[in-house]
Amino acid sequence: MPTSNLADLVDPNFPLYCYTLEKLTPVYDQANGKKTVAKLFMGEWVKLRLKKNEAPPSEGRAPVLYRGGQGYVDVSALSRRRTLEIFFIDVGVGDSILIQTPDDRRVLIDGGQTSDAYDFIRNKYRLDKPDHYVDFEAVIATHCDMDHAKGLIDILTDKRIAVKRVFHNGLFKRNDDGIGRVQNGRAFELLDAPGAKTRPPLAPLMKKFVEAVGAAKRNLPAVAKKMKKIERWRGRFEMPEEGFTFRRLDAAEKFLPPFDDTNRHLIIEVLWPRATLSGGEPSYKYYRDVGKTVNGNSIVLRVVHGRNRILLTGDLNAASMGDLVAICPGGVEAEVYKAAHHGSQDFTADFVRAVKANAAVISSGDDKNDQHGHPRAVLLGSITRHSRCEKPAVFCTELAACFQKLSAKERKSFQSNQLYERTIRGVVHLRSDRERLYLGTVHGIREAADPLANVNWKWDVWPDD
Repeated sequence: MPTSNLADLVDPNFPLYCYTLEKLTPVYDQANGKKTVAKLFMGEWVKLRLKKNEAPPSEGRAPVLYRGGQGYVDVSALSRRRTLEIFFIDVGVGDSILIQTPDDRRVLIDGGQTSDAYDFIRNKYRLDKPDHYVDFEAVIATHCDMDHAKGLIDILTDKRIAVKRVFHNGLFKRNDDGIGRVQNGRAFELLDAPGAKTRPPLAPLMKKFVEAVGAAKRNLPAVAKKMKKIERWRGRFEMPEEGFTFRRLDAAEKFLPPFDDTNRHLIIEVLWPRATLSGGEPSYKYYRDVGKTVNGNSIVLRVVHGRNRILLTGDLNAASMGDLVAICPGGVEAEVYKAAHHGSQDFTADFVRAVKANAAVISSGDDKNDQHGHPRAVLLGSITRHSRCEKPAVFCTELAACFQKLSAKERKSFQSNQLYERTIRGVVHLRSDRERLYLGTVHGIREAADPLANVNWKWDVWPDD
């Protein structure tokens, strides 16, 4: 657990930055007053307002800037050390998960099918400002469905974003609606780096995705060169020894590079899919049809941070859940479980029992006529049934989002029959300091100019300790 010692400078590139220690840290309007102007979730950054060469205070309150305003924070509630931050981004129908590690590295898992994930990243890292860049150790498409992969295209092609590795499950939809050769209940032709010569040719979305990966590869050396010239990135940006990577990820590797069991900050385990050799060729189990096979072989990751484990399951389904459990001798238990397939009813009670989640996160949204109906009632009633705590919780991006009815005048400005606008994004926030873990969503009044500003937010935080 991080401790408060502002003289302990961890990152010399950011000598004025600190991070909040408490579940919800109050920001006061005066150095000695009682009125609060904001409450910051654990791990949020603040910037000390100090004069040149002024030492940070060792007691009392520190004057700070935070995203959305300024005020005073108790020194005892601040640390120089980061927490693990995970953002389950509200992308409507689909998944997108941003991981920011305690040593300031980033992983993106899926991108939804709209620009929502891209917009979130641009806003969070202020990529609209000159000389602002961001890098990702890995971008992962858990599988090739539109609501997971399409939103990655804008991210991969942005020249302010340095992507070092792109991983996928090896199954790419083709223009004949297949995924390659299927034989004896196995799916073959698992691809590492598909391209123009792939036969049958890739489906249009897959072709665009592969082209975007090519753009990311070409962009990496140029953006890396620019970032290394900027003071805030000095000593922080590292190119992989193997260079840019684009390939299939398999559970046989055990860990997501570079987050293996030697990493002292964070471990990310690869639990699924696992290919087997048939006649010397790798293949996956074929789950009845193309859709179930693509979903059932989604990349499944488990983030391990101290005693806290977060299980991320893509669009895993009932057919493949038993197979996953069977190849995991250490089990699939997790404190937090990102529900498979947006809260679909396509799950097994045995899998829920094996995970034993104390809290669950569901990424879902409405499409036209809500054709999928996610999250399903049976999933909501079952997902934390076998938790190990007295008061488990379920968070849902769709339920956390807030909408406001448009006035007649506002409706006239739209070209469609849209009646509502989303006023609060349904992002589910996770923080871990290796011992404590909190999940939270916001409600209340937002600062319209900056949807990430910490102004007038009210927090719903679990656990309520």
